[in-house]
Order: sequence, then C-alpha cells, then structure tokens
Amino acid sequence: MFNDDRSAAFNGMGMKRRESIKDRIIANKGSVILWGGFFCFILFVYHFLSDGDFSFLLTLGGIARCFAMVNLTLKFSLQKSCAGVSLKTLQMYSIVFFFRLCSILVYEGYLPFDRSGDWLYQTVEVIALLLTLVNMFFVLGPFKTTYTRHLDTFGMFKMVPSFAGIVWLVAPCVLFAMILHPTLNGNYFTDVAWTIACYVETFAMVPQLYLFNKRKASENTVEDYTSHFVFALGIARFMNFLFWMSSYHELNDNYSGGYVGYIVLIFQFTQLAIMGQYFYNYLKAAATGGPMQLPQYNSAV
Repeated sequence: MFNDDRSAAFNGMGMKRRESIKDRIIANKGSVILWGGFFCFILFVYHFLSDGDFSFLLTLGGIARCFAMVNLTLKFSLQKSCAGVSLKTLQMYSIVFFFRLCSILVYEGYLPFDRSGDWLYQTVEVIALLLTLVNMFFVLGPFKTTYTRHLDTFGMFKMVPSFAGIVWLVAPCVLFAMILHPTLNGNYFTDVAWTIACYVETFAMVPQLYLFNKRKASENTVEDYTSHFVFALGIARFMNFLFWMSSYHELNDNYSGGYVGYIVLIFQFTQLAIMGQYFYNYLKAAATGGPMQLPQYNSAV
C-alpha cells in the first residue's frame, strides 16, 4: 500500500515536471526554434563540411558570431526597434570582421585546418560583416528614434564625443597589435590585421554591457533577441579560447620573443571574464524559462 502511494506521488511529480517543461517550451518557442536551427546547422556542417579536426572550433566560433548578428537583424526587423542595443558594440564588431577578413581571404595562416577552412569560415565571416553593417544601418536609419542613445554613452569623456567613444578601446588595441603580433601569414599587414581583430573583439562587448548597467532597476529585463545576441557572441569567444588554449604555441615565434601566443590566450580569456556574470544570468533565465534579469545592483538609479 505504501509502495503504491509512493509510486503515485513520484508519477505525479514526474507529470508536473513534464508539463512544466512543455509549458516553458511553448512560452519560448521562438527561442527554441532559433537555437534548434543553430544546433542543427552546426551538426550538418560538422558531418558534411568538416573533417572533424579540432580546428573546427574556429569555424564554430565564426558561425556563432554570425548567428548572433542574425538574432539582432531579426529583432530589428520584427520589432521595428533597436532599443537596448549598443551601436558602439556594432561598430567594434564591424572593425573585428573587417580586419579578420583582411587576413583570411588571401592568406591561410589563421584558417581552420579542416575543409571548413577552404571556404565556409571565410563565407560566415563575410555574412557576419554584412549583417553587422545592416544592423548599424537600422540603428542609424529607419529605427533611429528607438535607439537608446542616452544609455549608449561609453567613452564619452572630455573632448571625445559619444559617437567616438570606442576610440579608448580600439586605439590601444591597434597600437598593441602593431607591436606584438604573430607571423603565421608571413605578411606584416595581414598578421597585424588578424591581431587587431583578436584584440578589439576582446573588448567589443564592453559598450553593450555598459549600456545594460546604465538601465534603471525597473528596466533590468533584457529582451530575448538581445540576450541571445550577446550570449551567442560569448559562445564564439569560448570556442576560440578552447582552440587557442591548445594551439597558442603555434603563435609563438622569434619575432615576438616567443610569448605572443600567451598574450593572445590572455586576451581570449579576458572577454570570458568580462562576460562571466552575464553568462550566469542568461543560463539562470534559460533554466527557469523566464526572461533574463540583470542584477539590480548593476543598474543605474
């Protein structure tokens, strides 16, 4: 008798749990479709367009960046609003994609070793750049009245106007890249271009996180498409970090003193550290099925 009662209780709890999961899926079906499509595409690419080499992580990172920009384009197109998105972060990613393409379209030093490095990796980066430019057009053009310009003020200091605020992040990265860079391409300009993209990408999310932090406590919910956009860019950086963690020694050479690989790895890790709290809150929201909430102590009053 007691066993029957206990079994019924467990069955009831199991049914409630399944119903809860089903309700979450229905409530977030748009996000489920987006991420489901992303993972299906990854599996397709891995099985049919890759040799299964470890360097596929570079291609996976590129696909994640492109997926992030797709999320943002969908947000702007469907919602007719660019509220909560930092134009400065888009500016920095346009720099990242442009300089990386300057390095990988002609030379092969920084390409994945498997078949995905023949054309797919480059194609994904081109599409990501085009989507970034389209998203910048939306912010500055059709939906400029919805742009939260008063929050996107990173870098506005003394004589530097708000729209040029990224100079505080980009300029040091460019100068540092000119001094310390790997030489896998054997060409100064393309090697520096790749390094600029690497260093700038480390700090590209800072203006977006700064915008989040300036929100009022009553506005601490992050809209779904925007949260997916930021998280997908974090996934991209994590994939790159995993790859270079095992391959950083290939970047070391006599020109750099034998330690530029360590510097690149530090830059890769730095962005993960910068976004650590965001990752936690995003995954917490995904586990509960609710909207993503920023900590109130991170918000401006």
